[in-house]
Parts: sequence; C-alpha cells; structure tokens
Amino acid sequence: MKPERPSRTAHLVALGRAFADAGLSHVADFSDPTARAFLSERGQRSFDRIQGAAPKGKRLAVARSMADLAALRTAAIDRAVRDAIAGGATQLVILGAGYDGRAWRLPELAGVNVFEVDRAVTQRDKRARIAKLPAAVGLVNFVAIDFEHESLATVLDRAGHDSSSPTCWLWEGVTMYLTREAMHSTLADIARRSARGSTLIVNYHTGRRGVFARLMFRLIGEPQISAWTREEMAADLGAVGFAVHEDSGMTDWNERFAQRKANVGRAAYMRLATARL
Repeated sequence: MKPERPSRTAHLVALGRAFADAGLSHVADFSDPTARAFLSERGQRSFDRIQGAAPKGKRLAVARSMADLAALRTAAIDRAVRDAIAGGATQLVILGAGYDGRAWRLPELAGVNVFEVDRAVTQRDKRARIAKLPAAVGLVNFVAIDFEHESLATVLDRAGHDSSSPTCWLWEGVTMYLTREAMHSTLADIARRSARGSTLIVNYHTGRRGVFARLMFRLIGEPQISAWTREEMAADLGAVGFAVHEDSGMTDWNERFAQRKANVGRAAYMRLATARL
C-alpha cells in the first residue's frame, strides 16, 4: 500500500456498498446510506455510469456482483457486531477501518465508544467526507497509526480505549494483506487489551482470488499475500485465548441473507470467524 494515498481497496468496498444501497444486490432491504459519501471522484463516476447502464450489459453485471459481495459480507459482520454489543461489549474497535460506516448507521452503537484505527492519510480523507453525513450514532474516536513505528496497544491506550471493559474487535478486509507474522503480532496486542467477555470478528480468505483480481490488486499496490484454512485461523485465535464461536462463509451468507440468489461461487474463499474470550 502506498503511504501517500488513501487505500484503494477501501474505496472499492465503499463503491460495492453504494451499488448495494442503490438496490443492485440480492440482499433484501440492504441499506448503507453512508457509502456514497465516501466515494472518490473516480468511484462517483463509476456509480453514475451504472445508473444509465444497459439492463443486460456487462458493466451492470459487474456492478451487481460487487454489490452482492459487499452486501453479504456487510450483513454478516453487522449481525456479529450486534450480537457482541448485545452480549455485553461496551466499545468497538475497528482495525483498518477504511470507509466503514457502522458508527453512523447501526442504532445498537448509540453511546458506544467506537475506535477507528487506520493510517492517517485514509483517515484524513474520510474525515473530510463525513461532513456530508448526519451525526454519528456511536462516539467516534479516530485513531491514526503508523504501522511501521507504533503498536496497536500504544495508540489505543493514548486514545482512551478501556482494556478493563469488554471490547468488540472488528478486523474486516485486512488480514489477507498482512504477513502471518504481522497478523500474529496484532492478535497478541488484541489479546492483551481484551477483558473477559470480549469478541473478535475476523474476515479472512481461505485461498487466492482469481487471476484477474490478483493482478488488479497487485497493480494498485495492495496485493493479497496471506490465506488461512479454517483450522489454521482457529488455531491462531486459540493461541491468544480466543475460542471460535462461529465460522461462516459466502455460501452461508448467501443462504441467510439472499435466499441463495446471489452468484457468489467465485468468492467462496471469503470467510468470517467470530471468537470470544
């Protein structure tokens, strides 16, 4: 990832959510009114082009696929976050928050301290864009981090995260871009700041994307470098004290949220592990 610009994958995820919010996904009643506010100029142009795309054209088909993948993953994570808050978590930490909009749209986060951890350059761009949104529901704390020189524990302590209270940790769309060593180091930091009753939600990949997708992400400077089996992820989480409560994938989400209507076969590698301490 190039340090001088916001994450391009984060912009792509926001674009997928914007397509889904516009009704292009098979997830019934999906809504994320924050997504369009976070679109880059290029993303907004892509969104506008889809509005006039031919009903059976390739461009619209690609947008529908992006919408389904984004909406299904978002719905699965929203459910896990809601369950964690209902289960007693008093704060939410979003690692690699990008253009996450949950603090603005999930009513369950009312009054909850939400710590958005990410690189300063992405956060500056996001903070410039949230002026378009209503006031956040959660109590948002932007926590900038220099991953090469600062530890997660240091920046969270400085931001006021309470390590004595249960935390819901959300790690979406990040682990596949990390080395195993970096992932293990972050897990150790998470465990050290987690009170009993904390929940960790980890989005990970069990395999590689297709050839075209791998090339695209490499060209934008954000290549996937790591993957886990379900057993490997459970072992890594267990090594720091977290026991996996649920591990689900794209096929499960398609059945649960889209009545199996979405075409998700090519994204079967995408999974979500929810673990508790």
